[in-house]
Amino acid sequence: MGEPTITNRVEKAFWEDEFHSRVELPARPDPGFAFERCLARDLARYAPAGPETSVLEVGCAPARWLVFYAERFGASVAGIEYGAKAAELSRANLRAAGIEGAIEHADFFAAEPRPYDLVLSFGFIEHFDDLDRAFARHLDFLAPGGRLVIGVPNFRGLNGLLQRLADPAYLRLHNVAAMEPALYRRLAAHHDLAIEHMGHLGGFDPILIKHRRSSPVRPIVLAEALFRRLPFTDRLDNGLLSPYLLVVFRRPTETAV
Repeated sequence: MGEPTITNRVEKAFWEDEFHSRVELPARPDPGFAFERCLARDLARYAPAGPETSVLEVGCAPARWLVFYAERFGASVAGIEYGAKAAELSRANLRAAGIEGAIEHADFFAAEPRPYDLVLSFGFIEHFDDLDRAFARHLDFLAPGGRLVIGVPNFRGLNGLLQRLADPAYLRLHNVAAMEPALYRRLAAHHDLAIEHMGHLGGFDPILIKHRRSSPVRPIVLAEALFRRLPFTDRLDNGLLSPYLLVVFRRPTETAV
């Protein structure tokens, strides 16, 4: 008897209705968008690639980070998406950017693995209750000597407080335990992985907080949005304020049997 189905806190329609419906193609990381600017900076610094590098993004829609790796590094790119509309959006974005790449419409936990040099997973693992199993599944796709990049929103500290006040139902879609650095130190030790980088990126970013115009937190979010425009706030990497945690793992070249 196989393992029970892993539970996702988020329905497919959430992504297609809330996020992917607003995407304009071609979609690339926008240097005018603080979060994407900071993430692109840290990916280039801590998880670079080359023309021979194979890159897989888990939950890739709209594939802007696959575009980034193909255009910035010349990497060979592929993605997995479990929503049909999201998968087609990702394919359309690669076509619009003039990039060859394969987007598989599949459940990540049921897809047939093949090894990649670099596996990217942004805003994915925190939607599952069984974090150990969700993390381990990524390793099924990681080649010996390859890097795994996990990125999660940081609903700890100020961000968590504001989101709880603004929309607690939205916060419940996220497993806050996935945002604890200690989790990734434990998982790295358990799976014999080296942590090459672990850190928060950027100062408080109001884009993280989902809220209505009538929300009591809106004045705070608007004030923080003005503050975030200051260039030095890119460097305010702090677990209490930053919107994102980024972890880069390296698998040994030879795995012990």
